Amino acid sequence: MVRDTFIRVLKRRDFSRLWIAQLLSQIAANMLTFALVLHIYDLTKSLTTISLVIIATSIPSVIFGPFSGVLTDRVRYKKILIYTNFLRFLVALVLIPATNNTLAILELLFLMATITQFFAPAEMSSIPLVVKKEQMVTANSIYITVLYGSLILGYGIAGPLLALIGAKLFFLIVAALYLVAMFFVNNMSEYDQKEVHGHLTISNLAKNVSLVWHETKDGLRYVLKDKSVFSPLLKLTIGWAMFGAFIVMIPGFAENVIGISAKLSGVILIAPAGVGMVIASYLLNKYKSWDKFQTITVGFIICGSALFTLAIYNFYKFFHYAIFIAIILMVILGMSASFIYISSQTLLQLNSVGKLRGRVFGIAAMTINLAMGVPALFVGGIADLTSTVFTLILLALIVIIYGASSFYEESYLGVD
Repeated sequence: MVRDTFIRVLKRRDFSRLWIAQLLSQIAANMLTFALVLHIYDLTKSLTTISLVIIATSIPSVIFGPFSGVLTDRVRYKKILIYTNFLRFLVALVLIPATNNTLAILELLFLMATITQFFAPAEMSSIPLVVKKEQMVTANSIYITVLYGSLILGYGIAGPLLALIGAKLFFLIVAALYLVAMFFVNNMSEYDQKEVHGHLTISNLAKNVSLVWHETKDGLRYVLKDKSVFSPLLKLTIGWAMFGAFIVMIPGFAENVIGISAKLSGVILIAPAGVGMVIASYLLNKYKSWDKFQTITVGFIICGSALFTLAIYNFYKFFHYAIFIAIILMVILGMSASFIYISSQTLLQLNSVGKLRGRVFGIAAMTINLAMGVPALFVGGIADLTSTVFTLILLALIVIIYGASSFYEESYLGVD
């Protein structure tokens, strides 16, 4: 059997349009999130306020995540993708008159994240319907590549573009990306032929929401009872909490310690971490025999060590090429973090019961977003009261200690 290539999958009309829509919308989302982190830092010079950006993007997943699938199951995916892209286009436009209003920006960001909660499941559910079964692995590889690529590109160009054209024109470009993404989805065929049972009314929606809530509680009981599921879920959550805390400190650390403009932090610090994530994805795919439990544990220790070495930048900043040391550390940080994310997620897939797997990942989405939001608030406050260096060292030590303690955990995670 001839193995499908990336080109062959991309030649499928519906998948190529879905892929372009995914690329444009994710670049827009990553550009907007990091640009708002930088923009609000410029307005307030407060890391605590930046924490609110992370919270505004994370909390909607906790509130609406379990129920977004209800709408996805009741409406055809193409319609959801069109409507959500159009609504995000409108929200991005409304950001233009709200440019200097921090509270309004946070409210609109919360609304944008809420809309995205309904976009994501429809996008993921569309992939199996627009490619052949034997092309699924390739299609998902392309999807993951776009996830990492859009992170690198979006975070990398957000700062320089914001500095070059200003916030208002920047928001207009983001809005345009969402609008173009909507047109690509609109040009797809009616690929989703599922029968929609009845109309989407408040009554039947409430019944489905109640059912989802009961199933979510069953999933929670299962996760808490099964240690082989709970442990990788906990590690995945802690890993993303670390990411949320680090993003809050980036602008202040870039300006006050490294001595570069906060608007360049995406290019110099975040983009290299994205490259590290891509490298880790390649290595884990090539060396599938690596013990996943050990990979996660080593990932935490390396990640904490890289954070600590970055935090003490002042001790080696007099070196002529000190900035390149920081860049290399960010690549290592991205690689080790990706070892944690990918290996933990794989263990969740392997260790969870098939009929409960969807609930497990629904719970994972909630805990990850909650973990990114709440600790970020405390990190911003600690950094404002002390310094970004002290806070980053504290974060690094917590990560290293947690990673080291994992060596003493039972090896039931080592499922391959």
